[in-house]
Amino acid sequence: MDREDLALTRRSEIRRVAQAHGVESIRWWPPRKADFLIGELPESLRELRTDLERVLGCKVAIYLVDNQPEEVRRRLTAQTVDLED
Repeated sequence: MDREDLALTRRSEIRRVAQAHGVESIRWWPPRKADFLIGELPESLRELRTDLERVLGCKVAIYLVDNQPEEVRRRLTAQTVDLED
């Protein structure tokens, strides 16, 4: 499975895990196969990361978009893939 296939084929599982942790907005940040941008801070970032790693079978990096200046948020939104589609 190539990098793109991993995030996109497991899109519904990624969304399910994110929503279980109270995260409504999750975006994939290519070209890395498991870098994600989230819109809100979950109760436990560590547990969210662990659950995503379990689903994907690899290490995961999570970045919080709300901590970024508006210009950076716009650029990140343009560079990432919405997994809600």
